[in-house]
Amino acid sequence: MPSPQTLRSRGASATFTGDTVVIERATERTTIPLRVIRTIGAAEGHPRTVEITLTDAAVHTIAANNPTAAATFVTSVSDALPPQRDERGSALVRTEASSEPRLFARRRSLALFLAGVAAYLAYVGYLVAAHGPSTLFGAVIGLLPLGLGGLAAYQTVQRLYVKAVLRRRGVTVEARSTGMRGKKSVYVFTDAQGHTRRHESALHADILQIAYDPTNPKRMASATPLILEVPRVILMVVFTGLFLAVGVGAVFGPVLP
Repeated sequence: MPSPQTLRSRGASATFTGDTVVIERATERTTIPLRVIRTIGAAEGHPRTVEITLTDAAVHTIAANNPTAAATFVTSVSDALPPQRDERGSALVRTEASSEPRLFARRRSLALFLAGVAAYLAYVGYLVAAHGPSTLFGAVIGLLPLGLGGLAAYQTVQRLYVKAVLRRRGVTVEARSTGMRGKKSVYVFTDAQGHTRRHESALHADILQIAYDPTNPKRMASATPLILEVPRVILMVVFTGLFLAVGVGAVFGPVLP
């Protein structure tokens, strides 16, 4: 069986997996079973744009990076269409929130990173010019605790956000351990839509309770008791505060009042 074929464009992609076409955009994923696709082809006058027409006349479109990729994708999907179609069309199409990073999101992250590096270099240049070369050592060495503190702050906020979302609308299931990956146990469960999900945890057990978000099943966490969660959050906050204080003092000390 051929490998899944992916059609890419700016900010979106379409993947032919063999029995479905999955269109992913910045915030959502649309899964279209082949049995509800009436036709697929290039849009008239636009050879880079692929149009997928469903059995209920609904149309999904995606623009490819080049006409060759679009034509190859159309041929692959067309050859795999089943002889019997399902007239329910859009009723069998599933759209869900997507948490996977898209191409434009990665580009935006790279642009932000480069902008941060440029701003830091400009700041270091200002320090050396205004306060002398001696400030260079602190500005460079202070990057390590500042970076660790920033990373810890991000992880703390992200963990608290996930826990808050799961507490509000999470569904708890029992997941079975399937083995180890490094020092973490790998757990598998089936969500309400019948999809198999994987979760890695430092907790080791034959069966572990996992909470996941039905609107975004990739958002999940171990359903640990609150009494175990509070000490961990406190340690993360203390760690974050300590490293940020050291980093900010070393990097920005010369300009602080």
